[in-house]
Amino acid sequence: MSGGHDSRVIAMVSGKGGVGKTNMMANIAVAAAGLGKRVLLVDGDLGLANVDVLFGLTPRYTAADVISGGCCFEDALVAGPRGVFVLPAASGRSDLPGLRAGAMAGLLVPLFAAAPSYDLVLVDAGAGIGSSVISLAAASQQALLLITPEPTCLADAYATLKVLDREVQDLPVDVLVNQVRDELHARDTHSRLERMASRFLDLSPGFLGWVPRDPRLLEAVARQRAVVEAYPTACSSRRLIGLAQQLLLQQTKPRLPVAPAAPSCAASVGLE
Repeated sequence: MSGGHDSRVIAMVSGKGGVGKTNMMANIAVAAAGLGKRVLLVDGDLGLANVDVLFGLTPRYTAADVISGGCCFEDALVAGPRGVFVLPAASGRSDLPGLRAGAMAGLLVPLFAAAPSYDLVLVDAGAGIGSSVISLAAASQQALLLITPEPTCLADAYATLKVLDREVQDLPVDVLVNQVRDELHARDTHSRLERMASRFLDLSPGFLGWVPRDPRLLEAVARQRAVVEAYPTACSSRRLIGLAQQLLLQQTKPRLPVAPAAPSCAASVGLE
């Protein structure tokens, strides 16, 4: 398993909560690990832990401990399905999603240091456009914007694109469409967002792919399993495995992520 200079940091964002972002990112991570890759999955929804719940994990430390200097980055990692390395988030911490850049550096600096050890680093950023989401996106080479066909979701996705364009320079954004009937439905949904972004923001977000509505996804969540592992032949699993392959085959984006300056992980950064 190789890492090194070819490793990539990809953040998934969504303007609206409840669209399946954690499920998508977790399954892509497990699918990539199943292809023999070394994968790090970061739960970036800092105040509302989701990944550990989805996988049925019981972490000793979380990203909050890394940020505060309570433990080093490596000590907070737990083993997930198929050997995925997981950095869990804290639960019930209202102070974390709004962290300013100085405090976020307590997480981002060790993340930068660890990234070359992995083939793929996937960051499940929180929903919305809070400061921690923006910091995680800025630290990534690429953003995936998850949307569904709902009009409210498209409106929030447009707002997210607007903020990312203003706050994060030259960040490539590709759209992943969830909960659709078929590819035609997915491309129509992407086109509606793309037309708004092109007209009002002069942006043209790419189309990464789509995942269908699938009862197997809900069944896997209830079992605290990744659908690609619990039901590998399900229609959603096939799409998610294909998305993992697609991300692994993509060439590294030319954009350099923004690396903040901060003390070493042994030093306490504090929550600002």
